[in-house]
Amino acid sequence: MPLAEMHDFNRIAVVLAAHGSTRRPDANAVISRHAAQMRKTGPFQNISTVFLIGDQPPSALPLENDTRTVLIVPFMMSDGFLANELSAQIADTVSTSSTDDRHAPRIIVTPPVGTHKGITQLARHAGEKALVGAGFDPRKSTLVICAHGSKGRPESRLAAEAHTDRLRHDGAFAHVTLAMLEEPPMLNAVLASLQGPAAVVGLFAAPGGHAIDDVKEAINQTGISSILDAGPVGVDPRMADIAVMRALDGLDN
Repeated sequence: MPLAEMHDFNRIAVVLAAHGSTRRPDANAVISRHAAQMRKTGPFQNISTVFLIGDQPPSALPLENDTRTVLIVPFMMSDGFLANELSAQIADTVSTSSTDDRHAPRIIVTPPVGTHKGITQLARHAGEKALVGAGFDPRKSTLVICAHGSKGRPESRLAAEAHTDRLRHDGAFAHVTLAMLEEPPMLNAVLASLQGPAAVVGLFAAPGGHAIDDVKEAINQTGISSILDAGPVGVDPRMADIAVMRALDGLDN
C-alpha cells in the first residue's frame, strides 16, 4: 500500500531535536538545511528544528491545529542524557499546547540518527574522500573514528563502537581505530600513536565546536601532515535521508 494511503502526512509533524551551538552557528544552519532537504524529498512537509542551544528552543515549537502525530527525531549521535532531555522538553511543549485532550497529538520519539547503520557508510565515505583527495590509498591508511564520549554514560561510546566494528569488517582501510574526546581512548593519545596516513572522521551530528575546533586542534598538535581531518558525518546531505528513515520507522512501529 502506498505511504500516502497508510498515513495522512498533512497531519504529521516531524521535529528534529538537535544540540545546537553558539560557538559555531553553522551547526544550527546545517540542521535547518537537512530539514529543508527533507521537505523537498518528502513524504513529510511539516518539519521543525529545535535546539538545546540556539534561537529555536522547544517552547518555540510551531504546530498546526490539526496535527495528530508528532515524531521527535533526535538529531544526535546517541541515546544519551541530552537526547532524552530535549525529547522530554519537546513532548512537554506538545502536551501543554494542546487545548483538547481528546484530540491531543500522539508523541513518538524515534532512536537518534547517529545509531542508524547508514552512519557507518557516511563515515567510510568521508574517510575515503579525504584520503584519496590527498593522494593516499585508503587500503594502506588508518581511519580514526572520533566520538564525544562521556565519563558518566556509555551511550556515545557504544554507538561509536558499533560503527567502528562494522568498518573494521568492511575492509576498506588498513586499520580502523576509535578515539574519544571525553573518555579513553582519548583522541590526543590515539593520534600520538599514529605515523600516518590517516583520516579522522567525527561522529558528530553537526559542525559544532567539538567537531571542528577540538578535532582540528588535536590533529595540529601531532605535527604530521598526513593525518587528515575528514570532518563530521553530520554535514553529509544524506543525513536528511537517515532522518526520514527514522521518522518512517517511528510511524511503522
